[in-house]
Amino acid sequence: MEVRLLMDQLGAYVSGASPDAFGAEALCALLAEHHVVFFAPTDIDDDRQQALLDQMGDSYIHPLAKLMGVTTTRCSHIVDDADHPPFQDNWHTDVTWDPEPPAIGSLRAIEMPASGGNTIWVNMFEALQTLPDDLRAEIEGKSAIHDMGSAKAFTSKTSPELVAEARLAYPGVERPIIAAHRVTGEPYLNVNSGFTSHIVGIERTESDALLGRLYDHIDAVASQYRHEWTVGEFVLWDEQSTQHRAVGDHFPQRREMSRYVVR
Repeated sequence: MEVRLLMDQLGAYVSGASPDAFGAEALCALLAEHHVVFFAPTDIDDDRQQALLDQMGDSYIHPLAKLMGVTTTRCSHIVDDADHPPFQDNWHTDVTWDPEPPAIGSLRAIEMPASGGNTIWVNMFEALQTLPDDLRAEIEGKSAIHDMGSAKAFTSKTSPELVAEARLAYPGVERPIIAAHRVTGEPYLNVNSGFTSHIVGIERTESDALLGRLYDHIDAVASQYRHEWTVGEFVLWDEQSTQHRAVGDHFPQRREMSRYVVR
């Protein structure tokens, strides 16, 4: 087995061992150290992917799935094609508008386009650590509302009616802009352009301007890792210490990923 660093502060690549050959404690330790952990192409399937993640956290059902009557967890397949354009090409942390969002995410590459379709991760500890002093002073003690945002991806993959129902059931969650990691307590920057609506307690124009400065800063963080997928590769990532974006340059080519997350 080999564990190769991808960047000094973000990402590791494991070869010579299947992810389900590790125990939950070892996988969590890898995540704590590297934040994003890739595994070389493996033969794991949906059932093994789910079983692996279920050892690492509590089961999670997406709010849209709950509204559709889903009561048991399973891997979901994210399919981008000519009829379902990719809409995840913006920095986000998964489902931060849910009062109990995912803590650990996973993806398995099932079908990749001939070109494009990469995924990028960014280190949110570093995003806070490198924030200019004046900008950090402006957000100290402030919180922001997270909601469904534009919901283009949700609408594309479900229906406008279901998205409208979800907006009523999940109107938004207030979260600290500087948050503490659930395990280590280490502070990280906790806004994302996908789901952060506005900052509480200030005028909307001021909020938009301040969030824009934070998003520009996230774009410029040095610890960003861009992954060019190979079919069969598998990745785990910490939802709090990172943000990610799925580059949409493969449209209209087909791209399919198996996704499973836990709280």
